[in-house]
Amino acid sequence: MAKKKAIKKAARPDKTAARASSASKVARKVVKKKPAAKPVAAKPPAARKPIPAPAPAPAPKPPVVKVPVVVAEPEPENPARKKGVRKATITTGIRDAKPVRKLGRSRIPVDAPLDVVFQNDLQAKEAFMFLGIHSIRELEQFNPDDLVLRLTGPAKLTVGRIRKILAMNNRCLTGDEEFALEFQELLSRPRE
Repeated sequence: MAKKKAIKKAARPDKTAARASSASKVARKVVKKKPAAKPVAAKPPAARKPIPAPAPAPAPKPPVVKVPVVVAEPEPENPARKKGVRKATITTGIRDAKPVRKLGRSRIPVDAPLDVVFQNDLQAKEAFMFLGIHSIRELEQFNPDDLVLRLTGPAKLTVGRIRKILAMNNRCLTGDEEFALEFQELLSRPRE
């Protein structure tokens, strides 16, 4: 058994020799990779300047009122657009007026009969019968002033006829004597 150990020891290379040779290789690589550093000359320390005391604050100036100057410049009708730029990107930031508040979705259908919608308002029903309007669609075509003129026009004509008939019979409404006298003069003139 002693022979086997001696043979194994002899077959093995010397570890210290292997380490020395690999260490020299590492040393060579390090020397090759790192260049020699140049010595830097030390600068003498700079003399510090004393910090000056803060200056006193200036006296506050009276506020200046600026008057806006309005200059009317003609705006170009069609600004030149760059090629390839979408129109939305040019006009995105421009807002002319406040956004208009909309009524939202309708709760009453367009063809709904007015009798159902205004079932509690008898005067409105009578006005719709007088005007000959039967659906929401027909009613929405009028503006408020047109409705007032259509409803009050016949009443004015009726009052005018009443005044004339009373004046022909030598009568008048309260405070309407002047109209009755003028109307009787018109009737008494000979027709030409």
